[in-house]
Amino acid sequence: MIQTVLPQSTFAKRREQLFSRLPEGAVVILYSGDLVMRNRGTEYPFRPDSYFWYFTGFPEPETTAILCRKAGKVHYTLFCANRDPSREIWTGKIVGQEGAVSDYGADEAYPLTEKHRITGLLAASHHIYAVLGEKAEHDQEVMQFIRSANQLAGKAGTEIEDLKDLRRIAGEMRMFKSIEEQNLLHEAGRITAAGHRAAMRAAQAGAYEYTAQAAMEAEFRRYHGCHWSFPSIIAAGSNACCLHYEINNAPLRSGDLVLFDTGAEYAGYAGDISRTIPINGKFTRNQQALYEVVLNAQLNAIHSARAGITHDELHRQASIDLMQGIFDLGIVDGGDAAEWVDSGKVKRFYPHSTGHWLGLDVHDVGAYYVNGQSRTYQPDMVITIEPGLYLQPDDLGIDESWRGIGIRIEDDIIITKGDPEITTSDAPKTVREIEEFLSGRE
Repeated sequence: MIQTVLPQSTFAKRREQLFSRLPEGAVVILYSGDLVMRNRGTEYPFRPDSYFWYFTGFPEPETTAILCRKAGKVHYTLFCANRDPSREIWTGKIVGQEGAVSDYGADEAYPLTEKHRITGLLAASHHIYAVLGEKAEHDQEVMQFIRSANQLAGKAGTEIEDLKDLRRIAGEMRMFKSIEEQNLLHEAGRITAAGHRAAMRAAQAGAYEYTAQAAMEAEFRRYHGCHWSFPSIIAAGSNACCLHYEINNAPLRSGDLVLFDTGAEYAGYAGDISRTIPINGKFTRNQQALYEVVLNAQLNAIHSARAGITHDELHRQASIDLMQGIFDLGIVDGGDAAEWVDSGKVKRFYPHSTGHWLGLDVHDVGAYYVNGQSRTYQPDMVITIEPGLYLQPDDLGIDESWRGIGIRIEDDIIITKGDPEITTSDAPKTVREIEEFLSGRE
């Protein structure tokens, strides 16, 4: 369940903004998503589809929203579950049709058993928009609505002309965050940083990766009951060389590093921080040297994360900084860092991108390329900046003393008209900050 903190006027404004981008006669179909079974008699916690949530703020599963324009205004119809006292004893209050109108801004609301009404709503339209290609059942239902609507509309010569994927238009909207959204992302970043500090305190020799995970996620829950925005990565020792390691059951050993890549979700918006710390509280010489290379690349990238630079330019700059650091430390024989980057050889040590969009999804929507060209950053976009180096434990081409070290440092950044705005700065990051923080552990 997403905490509803935005006023209904925000969702209504988004619906109006959406229809200002659509042609006359357009209708939008949105699905909240279904409950997913974990195993017999148990379901995963429900979270609405992000597109559905962005335009409705309605919290329940198995709901369909129809948006169209009537009398010059966007008309919002919901098909949702009925109130059911016997069911509500088990699962809690259901919003129902009356609540959908009074509390969630719907113009009309009907039971799920009356979804046949959608055919009539589509019959007078010419252009249908829906999120396509994500769930086959929804795609099939949309096509059935269109077939039924065309049977009605054909008699009047007003058949539906096209069906289009909503994601391109809605993704562009979601890419630019309002001040309200930026405030929520700041709070998600603050909570995520608090979780990282808790995990740093817990990540001591003799404990386990899951010990730090428990401390991290318990701290998230202390703030507004927040859940994680993606499964926590707590990777000790050479486990940090696996980018999306999620097993989180290895022991924490003195002398090793442990990498945290985790985030809290607040009001639907994601935080995403990576930090790498020494388990015993002190970096070794090699660990510190490699850490400083990654930190330097990250700080340079944050400084450059301004309106006008492209996504690819930022990644190339960070990659060159990382590769030059590898050369300077003598991990591999000296060479041309730019050549290693442009040829792709850098992926031996740095196989991922320097960042991604952030918002309702931790890997948020929005095109990275426009007309074949790398996207230029603009104010109100939100990105992560997360360079890393991963010296694989089986890389026989480097000295054994370097093998098995994985380091990633990540913060969340709002692009502005001036300096980049960091939402996650409360998590210790420099060598000095980390070692001083760890020295205070009990």
